[in-house]
Amino acid sequence: MAHVLPGKPSFAARGLLILIGVLLDLADPAFAAQVDGPIDHNHCTTRQFQHMTFRHDGVWFIFYSDGKDFRYQTSVDDGQTWQRAKQAVAPAPNGSTSFDVLKVDDTVYLCCVLYPQGRYDVNAPYAKDPARRNEYRHEGRIKRGRIEGRRIQWLEDIDPGFTPDYSNLVQDDAGHLWVFAREQQGGMAHRSLRPHDISQWESPSVCIPVAGRHAMDAAALDDGKLYAASVLTTDGKLYGNLFAGDAWGNAAILLADNLTTVAGDDRRLALEFDPTARRLHLIYVDADNTLRYRSCDSPYRPGDYQPPLAEPGLELEANVFTSALSVDSRTHPYGLVITYGLEKHCGSDQRERTGELYARRFAAGQWQSQPWLISAPGTIYNWYPNVNQDARGGLCVLYSRSLDQRRLGVPLAVMAVVCHP
Repeated sequence: MAHVLPGKPSFAARGLLILIGVLLDLADPAFAAQVDGPIDHNHCTTRQFQHMTFRHDGVWFIFYSDGKDFRYQTSVDDGQTWQRAKQAVAPAPNGSTSFDVLKVDDTVYLCCVLYPQGRYDVNAPYAKDPARRNEYRHEGRIKRGRIEGRRIQWLEDIDPGFTPDYSNLVQDDAGHLWVFAREQQGGMAHRSLRPHDISQWESPSVCIPVAGRHAMDAAALDDGKLYAASVLTTDGKLYGNLFAGDAWGNAAILLADNLTTVAGDDRRLALEFDPTARRLHLIYVDADNTLRYRSCDSPYRPGDYQPPLAEPGLELEANVFTSALSVDSRTHPYGLVITYGLEKHCGSDQRERTGELYARRFAAGQWQSQPWLISAPGTIYNWYPNVNQDARGGLCVLYSRSLDQRRLGVPLAVMAVVCHP
């Protein structure tokens, strides 16, 4: 049964919130709904370089971890009510960082990590002794399903032979599936042997030839090309590399050199591609909490970036701790919808950065709208926003909210917002 969401504001309260938005010169506030929680894992939602929400035939789907399993919920009324699927998608004891979802027409592809021993135990012998770390086993899984109304009928579930850690799932314009993953501190790419087929995978290739703690995003371009980019918190730099249709570049391209060096930080990057303009869009948050933007036009060489790589990316907003990117395919060239967080809290642990979440339209190198408040008004302990890739039918933002101000990591609530900024 569909359930009425907890904490849904009254009509009078909605009017007051809208008045507050007008007085602050903001777009009308969105109404965030708690769809699950409390959850005792700090990765119930995931990073901005993955897309865990989408819309199909008027139904919104959101994917998250409840600390035990990977699950999805659906809404047919623009997020006013949500319905939880009866069956879990897959075990997810360590949260959802290593999950990604890709919708292609009525087909859903999913990559994830399976942990046969359950949640990682910091008191176990394998956790205390680095020489025994390999005793904690993990395996990869790729799934394919078909959307049937408000449910997904899973048709395939295979072990691809690799582990999709911090993964991205992308389909190129020839139909090949790609999984981008952090493996042994390197940036690796895996391509399916045949188009639209997850049963067999080619040998991996190095897409970002720099060693370090990778947090990657990737985008399929035109003519069989792809682009991958990664923030390496080991040296605080952002690198990119082009797959020209037959091979990855031998050397990564330095895109920015003032990024975070905090492992686990959410000040990272997001990529999207506009096929109508043959333009790659990149947003990232630098170490000074500045949200920045670059674009790269075909043929996607270092000299095709704007602003030029010798200059910082275009400054969009200050005091930002996280960001995510959607395209709007209704216009040609595509518009962008940028979701970002204004930092309101930074703890002694530098990974502990939270704040208020906003969305805003962007095109032609400038903002096209006022900011739209996404997170629940009056809350500042909001984390890890995740968005749908194409916002032509609206924007669906999935994020976490801390429930205990003394201990922000857990427990968390899973929040969902559908809006039309």
